Amino acid sequence: MIVAEAALDVGVHKHPSLDTWFLVTEKSTYVVGASTDGFLINLHWGKRLTRLENLNATVPPITLSQIPPISYATEEIPVFGGLRYREAALKVEFVDGIGSTMLDIKLRDSNRTGFSVTLHYDLDVENDIIRRSYTVYNGLKDCINLERAFSAAWHPPTALNVDERREVLTLAGEWAHEAQVHWTTLHPGVTHTIQSPRGFTDHVSYPYFAIRQVPSDVNPGTEVYFGALAWGGSWEIAIHTNTYGYTRITGGIHHLDFGWTLEPGESFNTPWFIAGFTDEGMPGARKRLPRHARMVQKESLATQKKDTVHNPVLYNSWEAVAFDVTAEKQMALAEKAASLGVELFVVDDGWFGARDNDSAGLGDWFVNPNKFPEGMKPLADRVHTLGMKFGLWFEPESTYWFLNFPKVNPNSNLYREHPDWVFYYDGIPRYESRNQLLLNLGLQEVQDYIYERVSTIIAEVGVDYIKWDMNRPYQGVTMHNYDRNPKEAWVLAARGYHTLLSKLKKKYPQLWIESCSSGGGRMDLSVLEYVDQVWTSDNTRPDARILIQYGASLFLPPRTMYGWVTDSGTDNTVNIPLSFRFHISYMGGLGIGSNLNRFTEEELEETAAWIKLYKQLRPVIQNGDLDWLVPPSRVGELLAVSQTTSHDQSKAVVLGFRQGSPFSDVLSPVRLRNLDQEAAYKVQVWYTSPDAPAEEYELSGSLIMSQGIKLDGLNFAFFRSAVVYLQKNWI
Repeated sequence: MIVAEAALDVGVHKHPSLDTWFLVTEKSTYVVGASTDGFLINLHWGKRLTRLENLNATVPPITLSQIPPISYATEEIPVFGGLRYREAALKVEFVDGIGSTMLDIKLRDSNRTGFSVTLHYDLDVENDIIRRSYTVYNGLKDCINLERAFSAAWHPPTALNVDERREVLTLAGEWAHEAQVHWTTLHPGVTHTIQSPRGFTDHVSYPYFAIRQVPSDVNPGTEVYFGALAWGGSWEIAIHTNTYGYTRITGGIHHLDFGWTLEPGESFNTPWFIAGFTDEGMPGARKRLPRHARMVQKESLATQKKDTVHNPVLYNSWEAVAFDVTAEKQMALAEKAASLGVELFVVDDGWFGARDNDSAGLGDWFVNPNKFPEGMKPLADRVHTLGMKFGLWFEPESTYWFLNFPKVNPNSNLYREHPDWVFYYDGIPRYESRNQLLLNLGLQEVQDYIYERVSTIIAEVGVDYIKWDMNRPYQGVTMHNYDRNPKEAWVLAARGYHTLLSKLKKKYPQLWIESCSSGGGRMDLSVLEYVDQVWTSDNTRPDARILIQYGASLFLPPRTMYGWVTDSGTDNTVNIPLSFRFHISYMGGLGIGSNLNRFTEEELEETAAWIKLYKQLRPVIQNGDLDWLVPPSRVGELLAVSQTTSHDQSKAVVLGFRQGSPFSDVLSPVRLRNLDQEAAYKVQVWYTSPDAPAEEYELSGSLIMSQGIKLDGLNFAFFRSAVVYLQKNWI
């Protein structure tokens, strides 16, 4: 192989004599080339190349009729048709028959030159990540119908040989069981599909993957290819491995019931499909994608531009009062919350319409005059006087409907006035879930109504934060009285949700927004362009949250991943210490959801002290890289240890958890990572008391990483936890 003379800096470079482009990040290179017969081929994805190699895109000639080369080619955008028999990224029905970090490549149909696809590449150089999407343009005289529009195809290099084993990490779950980590072996001839056809990101599966080589005698197995879709509607990712060890990853908008019509002169943009490479194993993947998501947040949101502005400690009043919301009760809770050091006070469900239970009121976004005779502004003003921000819960996409009242719902004025605003199929029952129907966010009038009501309340009351919830899957998704393709409703609704968030952020740049869908049903990279934080799960049991946060931290920046300290779990025989509950919630944004009216004076004092300590550690916790030294397990010692490290390695916070000690064994020292081995670190350890460190000493970074630190306070105990704070050059 002859190597060209030019050295490669980060950014996008074109080969001087070949139609080949090199996309270079700090530690990786992605190479794409155009063959002479018109195919766009991936030529390399992996470790950083230092020179413009003479990589020329070719598709081998046919040697066997049953093995068409184009079906095995590493095409950037494999389309439906020809001798292609693997997953297609794009299917279209024709009705008539340098220094830059961005690259666009335009492809034209050789038979219909007015039809084009422009591929978009956007580099995150620092984090070794590439974002890909494309634009389909109809320059023909007739309309065309898109029947599939995946965003990209990715091609990791083949395994070293067919006997080597690759695994894919995916995240599965259900309500209250979000983001559970699963490893699956990739077998030849098998396609692994993860998906949500429910209209939103969903709890059942998450649009994330990571592929690693299983270590062997000849391969250390440190290379990982990982990625995620930035899309909030129905989605799917398919991973197929052939018998030669080549893997193809395709993904994007779910193909089920998808359709989009392009009239002459119109175009369609696919969502971003984000992927990266690291040779630092899963810790490297876990670091890069959250860093990328944080970068996008800082670019998109006025409230997130500065690392020195931290996501607030919040109190949510739901567990204290449920639907029994009154001005007096909220005032009393606000006084208590402020005395503890809370920075954001949130009124949850029950403040609006006829909302005395979960079978009435949704859609009627007007302050209940019986619960707030003077309106809600006096409460917001008092919260502000106490030095806190004021927040409200909304579920704007839902309305109520009962089978006994198919046309007039006495419990929702909105549905009575606008029954055509919901999703439904003609001639088919309107299937309710949780007594709810979903409003069609693809309708402009629905968007206008929601924006007007939410925006008006924000302005009139003085709202600083909203929690946007959604509690049922989509059904009956179509458009009525619509002169285009009614299947466009799936995309229009997803875009409508983002449009509303964007409009609210534009009008109120300092408004904080939390994404929620029955817990973690709307955790994805697309929503982080519009919201400050996500609600990770309705399950606030700390022993469950260890497993949930372990999975969610693969793609969420720590500050966005909120955990609450709530009353002990649903098992009446389990009494989980307040310290353990706090330490779990220390892992990201901190919230308090317990009924403060039931707290003793000692518990209130302990709560205030833990909040004070969290604020001291928060710059590291919210802005650092979260890693797991000991992943959580359902078996054995039930131990888990995380480490969050500042980018400059000057500080770190370690959280250790021991749920049980069935064998009464003394724990081995825990070896840390990513410290400065030449530096001395001050080490402080807290266990059950926040008042003062239980242990305090000095060790070198080298010794901490090679010998580890002891957490003796976790020995011989159930639900015992530790907080460790390390500071470099503290003398």
